[in-house]
Amino acid sequence: MANIGTDRVYQDFELATRWTSEPDAEILVADLPGFKKEQVKVAVTVTRKLRLKGERPTGGNKWIRFHQEIPVPLTVDIDSVSAMFKDNKLYIRHPKVKTEIPQTKPLSPVKPPVIMKPRDRHETKQGQGSKEMVGKSSGGKTDQLKHDAQQKVRELQSGKKELIGEPKGPLCYKDEEKDKVGAKWFEKYKEATGNVVKEAKNKRQLLCNLAASISLVLLILLYARNAVRSSLVWISEE
Repeated sequence: MANIGTDRVYQDFELATRWTSEPDAEILVADLPGFKKEQVKVAVTVTRKLRLKGERPTGGNKWIRFHQEIPVPLTVDIDSVSAMFKDNKLYIRHPKVKTEIPQTKPLSPVKPPVIMKPRDRHETKQGQGSKEMVGKSSGGKTDQLKHDAQQKVRELQSGKKELIGEPKGPLCYKDEEKDKVGAKWFEKYKEATGNVVKEAKNKRQLLCNLAASISLVLLILLYARNAVRSSLVWISEE
């Protein structure tokens, strides 16, 4: 009879729980009326579940007990779980995992590729070739102009130096020689042009004489023809 009296009779207790959220944690609240802190056990399993169990006597050999496993959210840190028992309520605090959201740059719109036809490619190549030719020609002309300008500047500078070195006053001996040579060439040019003019006048006179003689011959022929006709008319009338 003593053994029978010491056997415990358990009655299962349905545990009431609820979740409350805070900015930095998720809190599980369990109502445990009549329980004390030392009569409750809390553990976290490997499978991320919160195991709650406890028991207390209700009188005689009767006991009330509970055993429940509650899944833990993936957004909390199971290594930092803490529990507090107060006013017949169990508060189990689960700190949230701090996750840094990577900042993504806005995607720029992707332009569709331009498909060039064979004709467009040929025209593009021709345009590039013409541009290169224009660039080369313009570059060559520019270089030539620069070279000519530099040469003129040098000539002017050299001319200035000669003028500076020559004495002021009458022309020097070299200028006199140049003037003499120029006068000789002018006389030769004058003689040559005078001869040409004379020859042209002679030819003109010759042509005039020839035309006059031809016209005289034509008049004589016309006169002779008319004379022959008149003689024939007179002969026929007789």
